[in-house]
Amino acid sequence: MEKVKTEGGIENENLFRALVTAPIAVFFVIIAVNSVTSSGLFLFKFIFVCMAIYFSLSTLAYAAFYSNDHQTEKADKIFNNKNFFNLVFTAPISLSLIIFTALSFSSNASLFFNIVFGALAFISCLYTIAYAAFYTNDCYEDNAEAH
Repeated sequence: MEKVKTEGGIENENLFRALVTAPIAVFFVIIAVNSVTSSGLFLFKFIFVCMAIYFSLSTLAYAAFYSNDHQTEKADKIFNNKNFFNLVFTAPISLSLIIFTALSFSSNASLFFNIVFGALAFISCLYTIAYAAFYTNDCYEDNAEAH
């Protein structure tokens, strides 16, 4: 795919397609899970599962095409600093794992799930804090070189 230059918005077509198909995939997965667990016509269950699979796989494919463009440097980097990119990537994961851990503890879930969610939340929080510290160090180094 060619690199498209625009004044604003998303410049890479594969990234744009991945971002458009991802919410549709999530929507069809939710509908497919709901239709499979409830009673209804088999035809609709089959259609919703097929649509969920199609949009999920297309989202993954477009994300893979974008990562290939990114690796071959056909696409501009959104975040020039790798530590900042890792921070932005791990922060929502860490937050969601903290929420799952809190819900797990409050709902008196199994001890196994409490331990697993707690360990994952702890590790992801440590990663997020580490990437934030690395990014801060990079910023201080850039400011020191500029002065």
